[in-house]
Amino acid sequence: MRRSYLGGVHPASYKESTRRKPIVPLEEAPKQVVIAMSMHVGAPCKPIVAVGDEVKVGQKIGEIAGLGAPIHASVSGKVVAV
Repeated sequence: MRRSYLGGVHPASYKESTRRKPIVPLEEAPKQVVIAMSMHVGAPCKPIVAVGDEVKVGQKIGEIAGLGAPIHASVSGKVVAV
């Protein structure tokens, strides 16, 4: 594969077994979702939600504490632990 830049990491994608398969939605939603407050190079985010809060998809749930990016909810639901 020809690349227009030098250097970097080029791991194998291993998509041969699934690249022609259709995307299929889940039959039912997961009962619990865990969203990490540390998804980047910087310090972990400070949670800005509390147990019992209702959150919506896209709502900010973690505020940066220095270098990094805020964390947003990927699902709607009720917070059961922080």
